Amino acid sequence: MDAAITHGSPFASQPFVPATGAPGFAGDRAWDKGFQFDRMDVEKRAVRLVGRKEVTVPVLTEELADMLRPHFPALARLPRAWSLLYSLDQHGISLNTLYARCQAHTGGALVVMRDSGDAVFGVWLGEGMHQSKGAYYGSGTSFLWRLLSDRRLRIYKWTGKNDYVALCETEYLSFGGGDGHYGLYLDSSLMDGSSAYCPTFDNEPLCSAGPRQGENVTFECVGLEVWGVG
Repeated sequence: MDAAITHGSPFASQPFVPATGAPGFAGDRAWDKGFQFDRMDVEKRAVRLVGRKEVTVPVLTEELADMLRPHFPALARLPRAWSLLYSLDQHGISLNTLYARCQAHTGGALVVMRDSGDAVFGVWLGEGMHQSKGAYYGSGTSFLWRLLSDRRLRIYKWTGKNDYVALCETEYLSFGGGDGHYGLYLDSSLMDGSSAYCPTFDNEPLCSAGPRQGENVTFECVGLEVWGVG
């Protein structure tokens, strides 16, 4: 009986030995129970940032990507590799180039900016980045965000007060609106921007403290990336 295959049972103190010729299987003591930790392992996996050259000055880090990912919609949290669609440093200073490089991407897009005061902030667009052609676009899954000085993340979710999520034209990029202000604005030079409170996201100004033009805090953009997710 030494070679017999035994059945393990949670209800018996000893393994049951099947009769000769009966089917059997190895006891559960040798099972690989790794499936119990699958969910934990998935959560620990870091986002991989794909497509940025080593010589390119980075704006988004993998650490920041891992902080942002839990705030995405469920399906957008699944991809572990994000693709660089556009980089100010890598692809040149051109809004037309930005639109052209983002045009074919059908998933969500993460816009990441850095200003001259080293503040990092941006917007998540579930519908991706594309030229608006005169009309706002975007859904309630979109949000503005900024990285605080203590490395915590502040998320400004859609409030439902209006639908002014994204208006991206040949002369500028803008996200959030209402009351005569954009939550985040960048002109076609991709250098001069501003941020202000807007009803779309109930956000504070995202950029470093700087000169004001009315309610708008102005900033100089020194880094810009658009990442494709999904």
